[in-house]
Amino acid sequence: MAFTNSRPPLVEALFFLAHDEFTGKSQVARPSLEICLSGAIFCDLLFTGRISVNDGCPAVTGKRGRGDRASAAVLAEIAAEPAGHPLREWIDHLRPSVVGLVVDQLAEAGLITPISERTLLRRTHRYPPTDLLVAAAGRTEIRAAVLGPAGPDVYNVSLALLAWQLGLDDVCEPQADRRMLRSWLDRAAKPMPPAATEVLTAVEAALAASVYGGERR
Repeated sequence: MAFTNSRPPLVEALFFLAHDEFTGKSQVARPSLEICLSGAIFCDLLFTGRISVNDGCPAVTGKRGRGDRASAAVLAEIAAEPAGHPLREWIDHLRPSVVGLVVDQLAEAGLITPISERTLLRRTHRYPPTDLLVAAAGRTEIRAAVLGPAGPDVYNVSLALLAWQLGLDDVCEPQADRRMLRSWLDRAAKPMPPAATEVLTAVEAALAASVYGGERR
């Protein structure tokens, strides 16, 4: 599967997919968003060669990559750990901070305008995009892979799988319904590199633990 890093970080594309492209409101449960964004960062690090995955544990390779804030912060944490920890543990570790990391990255780049609003019971946050074309890039990427000539690669297959895990299974409607998208994912995921599969399996395990643990944030 070919991959070019001229596209935006996977974590940014997934963040936009998970939020309404006009209002910036989240369309998914917070625990699921935290888990999938964490997985997307590991995919970004893996696909740009900055980490490898050995026996289920990420390790720094020493290769330089693009300097997006979220992946650079996670890379520094991995490098600072003398002992390897499984991807599943890293995902749990990153969850409390990952949304903030991605929001800061997007805000710094001028791609979103964070808005905080207080209601009677709690404070809510939304992140309207400053460019609708940028916000729609992830959806366009998946649709082109599923319906058009682009074909699958590690970037768009991982993005589609993470979107599916978030419950965003309508990205190709009306041309392709949920069943058709699932069929495409099953075919496209087969040639994925083992390391990418390990990241996505860790995401799936974390999501299952979150659901069965009854998280409703």
